[in-house]
Amino acid sequence: MNFSWRIPPWERGEDCTFLAVTLTDSGDGQYRHVAEGVRGDDPIEALADLLMAPGSLLGLMPSYPGLIGVVVRRGIDSTWLAKPPVQVGRDERGRWQVGIAQTDLPGVTVFTPTEISGLVSRLQSQYGRRTR
Repeated sequence: MNFSWRIPPWERGEDCTFLAVTLTDSGDGQYRHVAEGVRGDDPIEALADLLMAPGSLLGLMPSYPGLIGVVVRRGIDSTWLAKPPVQVGRDERGRWQVGIAQTDLPGVTVFTPTEISGLVSRLQSQYGRRTR
C-alpha cells in the first residue's frame, strides 16, 4: 500500500498540528498517559508521525502488550498535555475502553491497538523498520 503524502510527516520540517495521547496499562487496573505534539494533515498522518519518530517504542515493536490506545486531537492544547479528558475503563469482558469526556470536541480520533499495529505493519512495509 502506498501512502498519499509526498513527504512523510516524520520527515517534515513543520510545527506540530496534532496532539497524540498514548495510553498504556500500568497494572492493577490503572493506566498512564503520555501526550506529545505530532505533525500531519489528518489523524492517520499524525499517528504515523508518532509511530515513526526516532525512539518510538510503538513503531519498533510489532505488538505493544501494554498498549490501550492512542487518542489524536487536532491542535495543541496545554490542558490536554497535562491532563487529557479521556475516560479509560474496562468493559464487562475485561477489555480496555477509551472515551472522551468532552463530547463537543471535533477532530478527536481514538485508535485501537489493532489499528495501530496495522498501521505499523504498513509503514514498515513501505519505509522499513526505524532503528533510532
